[in-house]
Amino acid sequence: MHLFKHCCLLLLLCLSLNAAADTPPVLHHVLQVTPDLATGSLQVEDTVSVPPNLRTNGEFAFVLGDAFQLDIPSVTTSADHHYRIALAPEQTTVTLRYRGKLTSTPDCAWLTQACVLLNQRGVYLDGGAQWYPQAANALHTFELHVTLPEGWVSLSQGKALADGWQEMQPQDSIYLLAGKFHVYQQQGKHANAMVYLQSDDAALAQRYLQATEQYLAEYSELLGDYPYAKFATVESFWETGWGMPSFTLLGSRVMRLPFILHSSFPHEILHNWWGNGVYVDASQGNWSEGLTAYLADHRIKAKAGEGTEYRRSTLQKYAAFVGQGAAFPLREFRGRHDETTQAIGYGKALMLFHELRREVGDAAFFAGLKHFYQRYRFQSATFGDLLTALGADQAWQQRWLTGASAARLALSAVSATPQAAGYRLQFTLTQQQGGEALPLVIPLRVKFADTKTVPHQATVTMTQTTQTFEVMLNEKPQQLAIDPDFDVFRVPDAAELPAALTSLYAKTPKTYVLSRKTDAAMQVAWETWLDTLKARDKELRVQYDDQPLPETGTLVFFGRGFYTLALSLRMGQRDIVLLNASSATSLNNLLKKLPHYGKYSYVVFNSATGDNMAKGQWDVTDSPLMTTFGNE
Repeated sequence: MHLFKHCCLLLLLCLSLNAAADTPPVLHHVLQVTPDLATGSLQVEDTVSVPPNLRTNGEFAFVLGDAFQLDIPSVTTSADHHYRIALAPEQTTVTLRYRGKLTSTPDCAWLTQACVLLNQRGVYLDGGAQWYPQAANALHTFELHVTLPEGWVSLSQGKALADGWQEMQPQDSIYLLAGKFHVYQQQGKHANAMVYLQSDDAALAQRYLQATEQYLAEYSELLGDYPYAKFATVESFWETGWGMPSFTLLGSRVMRLPFILHSSFPHEILHNWWGNGVYVDASQGNWSEGLTAYLADHRIKAKAGEGTEYRRSTLQKYAAFVGQGAAFPLREFRGRHDETTQAIGYGKALMLFHELRREVGDAAFFAGLKHFYQRYRFQSATFGDLLTALGADQAWQQRWLTGASAARLALSAVSATPQAAGYRLQFTLTQQQGGEALPLVIPLRVKFADTKTVPHQATVTMTQTTQTFEVMLNEKPQQLAIDPDFDVFRVPDAAELPAALTSLYAKTPKTYVLSRKTDAAMQVAWETWLDTLKARDKELRVQYDDQPLPETGTLVFFGRGFYTLALSLRMGQRDIVLLNASSATSLNNLLKKLPHYGKYSYVVFNSATGDNMAKGQWDVTDSPLMTTFGNE
């Protein structure tokens, strides 16, 4: 691949010479905020320090949300709540007083909508509510003083004040949370660890405090010092999974799942480096989700020896939810709002960083990340800025950021020919995705009959649609495997993958099959669920099990039994999913839990408690990218 193999000194020099052309202006706010929880109203006094580069013709232009009314008669107002206020030449600050009533979001669909809370349940405000003056592309520093009822506590970025918070590092948004939280804290080496819970639970808080210190230490060593004074884990008002500057909002159910502490939780902590420490200039796509997923979720699995499985699952999701039909370039990814955008913005981007790391090496990769973080800390950076820091040239960047296709590999013409000294292994690889060939660096592994012999591992560089390769070996090979650890971003052949429950949600034709032997109560339960699916898909196909079944697509069978379970199989051109539940209640529990178990071939739950009892994946024994040689 066309990569610049920078040494650390050269990386630092290039980054320092390639500074951003413009530094965004910074507004400093001194906010006095008084929420009225009974009416949902907010009263604010904001003394704003206005830098010279935010003055035009002696005026300061800013925006407030349409819910607010300014108490300043001299301000000029446009119809869309853009304001201009005249400043004297020597005037550096202006005090704005305004009030307004906000409508709370009752049940936040956080992936697809902006959410607000301002009532007796609690307070949640972010930049989307426009509850503080915003101007052009300005960042913000602030002192935030909040008047709250007795027993309430607040939270925002930065360090705590007696009645609020202060953050002097430029922020792209100002947050305000408040509620009747139980607060736990523990000062660590890198920051003050905090936990905000809606009910007293010292044991749960202690687990999060310890995990916070663990991951702050790990990522500070890996990438550079943690950029904030604290990190707080907050029990959210909604079932969210948000990573904000210096805190995370986790839903009540989510934060009590045992695996969250070492999966989603470190992901949210790491966002304080990527996304909330270096901001995303999304003009070339949102790079922070894929990088965070790679350095948190994937890295944790890889350290546990499960990296291959994680990458295989990532590629399987891409095949299920994107394939070729729904693909779009990484430069168009802004944020996750469904399985397709997640498979591209998280999954494809994750594989980008994995391939780049393999090509430039660990030392250059992590040195590049450290220098990138130092250079762009509390500034915005593009995908290209990041990839340049990691050593990728323009051709490599363009292929990943503007291309929408993924490789589909086929192996053929494999032979092992005896030579005077050893064996000559030949094989042909074909890219079947259509269009021009994608340049790929493809790992291979050769095993030998003598199990004491270390397998031969190498890479081949593929630049043509069909290409034949030759590898010289010291002894006769027993098995050739192409990309056995799923290191290459590609659409795997179905035979490489275990049947998985993702097929229940994949964008493939589905037929739902009812049994005529199901009792009346379960029949109603299944049909009620199907009614919700029909509301989203008018062409949904439903039939009974005594009718002829389609030969292709996904077949979803409904059953009733003592256990609550789901399993997936593959039969010819059909994916088979069996859903089994003992009651309407256990069915509802199953349907809620299944999206979190999509990578598994089967899951079994206790019908009474809903606890998971078993889960796993079927073995894959017949990969088309693997050849075993005979003994003749």
